[in-house]
Amino acid sequence: MALGETLSKVFDVINKVLAFVVLLAYVLFAINANWPFYSDVNWLVQAIDIIRQFGPIVVCCLIMVEFAIKRNLLLQILVYALIALVIIFSCFPDTWNSIVSSIG
Repeated sequence: MALGETLSKVFDVINKVLAFVVLLAYVLFAINANWPFYSDVNWLVQAIDIIRQFGPIVVCCLIMVEFAIKRNLLLQILVYALIALVIIFSCFPDTWNSIVSSIG
């Protein structure tokens, strides 16, 4: 078994677990919207909000890494560059304004 196939299986398991966690966060958010039961637990509200905001991005990025592992180097570089752009623009929203202002 090649290294790419082994890593692909590892990423597959990680993706399934993270997808379940993200789905659970959305379910808890929807349930709490109708029947508030954890509104006074501030850390839980913040954790679910962070998971709802960044969870789908993380799952998509890991799925793309799983896809790129078994492909050629050029496609891997392209996928990793796209993931880097997504992370940079998600975590640092003023980056785009800085790039545009530096260009002209």
